[in-house]
Amino acid sequence: MPKSGPETAAITARYRAFAAEARGRSPQYEELALAAGRDQRVLAFLATLPPAKRQPNLLFAAARYLLGEPADLAALHTLLTGRRDELAGIMFQRRTQTNEPARCATLLPALALLPGPLALIEVGASAGLTLLVDRYSYDYAGHRVTGTDPRAPVLTCEPRGPVPLPGRVPDV
Repeated sequence: MPKSGPETAAITARYRAFAAEARGRSPQYEELALAAGRDQRVLAFLATLPPAKRQPNLLFAAARYLLGEPADLAALHTLLTGRRDELAGIMFQRRTQTNEPARCATLLPALALLPGPLALIEVGASAGLTLLVDRYSYDYAGHRVTGTDPRAPVLTCEPRGPVPLPGRVPDV
């Protein structure tokens, strides 16, 4: 069971960040994320999963799926004691749809090839986040592309294959 170290610290930081995002919107998830992020049993379980499967919302959704109701820390402990493999299996099989702006990192190379200025229309459920493709900055494994908003997040992406990485964001 991990007591400390960079991996456990990263998981804890991820759960604290999730709690901060949940603050004011979901007191239950805020509390659960803080508790799970400092609980050694939960951290030990999460450390056995690949980093992409350690997401708080994935853990909480998998627990809810198995329990039929939202989990608290005691319920997570019960799952880890009696249904650990089942919980891990659900987390390996599923993924979350979080409407993250990070998907813009996969769109930018294609959009940058188009003649501008671009007029973007969103027909999905990503809350308009993909309409801000020019505002974000990007890091493609060291190839940086600076967006128009210095306060916007830097989205990271590891390109695979011959990806036409742009030198700048398109004019939107």
